[in-house]
Order: sequence, then structure tokens, then C-alpha cells
Amino acid sequence: MKCASCRALLFKSEPGAIAGVIEIKCRRCGTFNCLRPASPNPTANRAAA
Repeated sequence: MKCASCRALLFKSEPGAIAGVIEIKCRRCGTFNCLRPASPNPTANRAAA
């Protein structure tokens, strides 16, 4: 994951490793970057049905 403003590397992760929303502050420029999972949570769909 890279910063949206300055493209500094924030962290590395495996595909599917992020289960919730992550907000991380760039140490270089101070921008807050918000990351959400790419796929929807399948348990949320079952609970609503």
C-alpha cells in the first residue's frame, strides 16, 4: 500500500489479509490514508438475509 499523496510505501500485505477498515498516517507527508477490503464481507450478507 502506498500513500495517495506522496506515493511512499506505507505497508505490504498479502491478498485478502485486510479484514476491516484501516486508517494509516503517512510518516513522510502526514496524509491519512483509508483502506477498505476489496471484497465485501460475506457474513454481513448472510446476517441481512
